Amino acid sequence: MNGHSPNAWEGSRVMVIGSMGFIGGFIAEASLECGHPTYLLIRPELASLSKASTIKSLQDRGATTIYIENVISAVGGASIADQVKLVNAIKAAGTVKRFLPSEFGHDIDRADPVEPGLTMYKEKRQVRRYIEEAGIPYTYICCNSIAAWPYHDNTHPADVTPPLDRLQIYGDGTHILLPVLISENSQ
Repeated sequence: MNGHSPNAWEGSRVMVIGSMGFIGGFIAEASLECGHPTYLLIRPELASLSKASTIKSLQDRGATTIYIENVISAVGGASIADQVKLVNAIKAAGTVKRFLPSEFGHDIDRADPVEPGLTMYKEKRQVRRYIEEAGIPYTYICCNSIAAWPYHDNTHPADVTPPLDRLQIYGDGTHILLPVLISENSQ
């Protein structure tokens, strides 16, 4: 986090990039449930029949695409470096109050991974430095292997059910945490 006030979200519009992905869908739903006008950036190739019902469901609840003030990126894996283009657009627009880049894992500046993860960490670090040099308002959210995956066996997160009978809280209580909404999807 860079220390900016969480009040920047109050009454603001939110754009979710990656809303058709595993994490992004939950983020879009949560934004709508919180009453934020929510906008989705959907690549034409994702508007296929397999995603059409998800897109329509979010649109029926009020999601659309126009001018935005907060941008949440939930792109994954091979698309991480594409966030550089997004940062350029955010800087050019000059209207975005907050950018949450796709992190949602370990704090990449505090981890010392080996391959195969090292390559991804290097790419994420380059994107982080680019964001910081761009001078746009940003917040990093690090969940430290979200839901205890994927590093123990390289299984894709969508193929692993998180534990439903326990919750592990780390730390000694001296750090400020952002609340993370966990919602059950019964589909």
